[in-house]
Amino acid sequence: MSAKSKSEMRRSSFVTWFTFGVGVPAGVGALYLINHGPWQSEVIQRYVQHLAEQAVVVLFFCCLAALLAKTLVALKERYALGQTLVPSYDGKPIPPSEVTKLQQALNLLSNSVRNTTVGRRVSGILNFVASRNSAADLDDQMRTLADNDAIALDGSYALMRFIIWAMPILGFLGTVLGITAAIAGIDPEQLEKGGAGAVTDGLTQAFDATALALGLTLVAMFINSMVEKLEQGVLEGVDAYVDAELAHRFERTAIVATSGGAAPATSMPMLEQLLERQAALWAASMQKLEERMVQAPQTEKAAALLQQAVEASLARFGQRIVDLEKKLLERHQALLEGMIKVTVAHKENGQDQQLALARLTDAIGSSVEMIAKMQAGEEQLLRLQEVLNQNLFLLANSATFKQAVESLTTAVTLLTTRVQPTPRIVPMTKDAA
Repeated sequence: MSAKSKSEMRRSSFVTWFTFGVGVPAGVGALYLINHGPWQSEVIQRYVQHLAEQAVVVLFFCCLAALLAKTLVALKERYALGQTLVPSYDGKPIPPSEVTKLQQALNLLSNSVRNTTVGRRVSGILNFVASRNSAADLDDQMRTLADNDAIALDGSYALMRFIIWAMPILGFLGTVLGITAAIAGIDPEQLEKGGAGAVTDGLTQAFDATALALGLTLVAMFINSMVEKLEQGVLEGVDAYVDAELAHRFERTAIVATSGGAAPATSMPMLEQLLERQAALWAASMQKLEERMVQAPQTEKAAALLQQAVEASLARFGQRIVDLEKKLLERHQALLEGMIKVTVAHKENGQDQQLALARLTDAIGSSVEMIAKMQAGEEQLLRLQEVLNQNLFLLANSATFKQAVESLTTAVTLLTTRVQPTPRIVPMTKDAA
């Protein structure tokens, strides 16, 4: 196994270990903080109740951990690009035999720098020149190494693509299970009492899984595109560094054509080897492309089957809702007819009560009139009483006046008899007075 493949395996194992060794505990910790820690919120807890939603959260944190590991690797690659891997090219080509000096300068660097993409690329080019002791076909080798690095970079995102693909699938699965549970828990009596609130609440919780999965998938895809763009920039920097420092650094032997226009015999084996190598690279590339094309229909087929299952579940649920609506309408119609009958009976009773109330009102009016007449008679009695009192008072005063007149008459008579003993005067009686 070559040093390049070993370094790629180490990097892949680091990303895989970081993905699950950091992502799973981080996802579990986030769920714990949401349910029991300082992140408690009814709005957030609503989206992590189902097991499928919790799995989506854990996968999301695994994807974040993988992208964080890729970011650390990209930063390490950028750091290696800033180092002096080989002495700077002064514009003067050197013989291929002096490549050992460049290899020695590269070996003086640390393993962390040599195991990066730029370190492996420079090492591969120097080894190619040293093994052939010639810079012939160096351009083809450089393109081959660049293509291999691009393919390796694209393949390193297979785990992230799988996680990003699995998150919405888990969300759809949680929605299907939620819809199934909501349909299974429908009770006609409960619907009649409380309406369709229980069904709508169950459907809301069911679709929360899809909403959570799609939202986290969008975030993960955005971060994934940013990290991938960062690594593409690093790879372009490696290509630019190699092209500037090594593409024209070595002397190349020109191939001189013969007088008959044919190439020398010594160049034919090299050309055949180059063609064979290029054909092998094309075959490997086509094989990988075919594998991806085979995997793509399977993914599309699974998505189509899942979509059909969701549509079938929704159709069954819709038919069930229609049947329930019919039953509810029938029951409500019967209830409405009963209420109409009760209303008619109440209306008839109300008319009788209204007649009785009118009679009672008339009786009360008559009583009020009688009371008013009695009050008027009482006032007349009071006036008569006052007049009688006044008359009695006048009568009393008149009797006193008569007594006073009689007393005065008696006194006058006595005085007269004493002064003049004349013929007797008969006193006045009451009748005379």
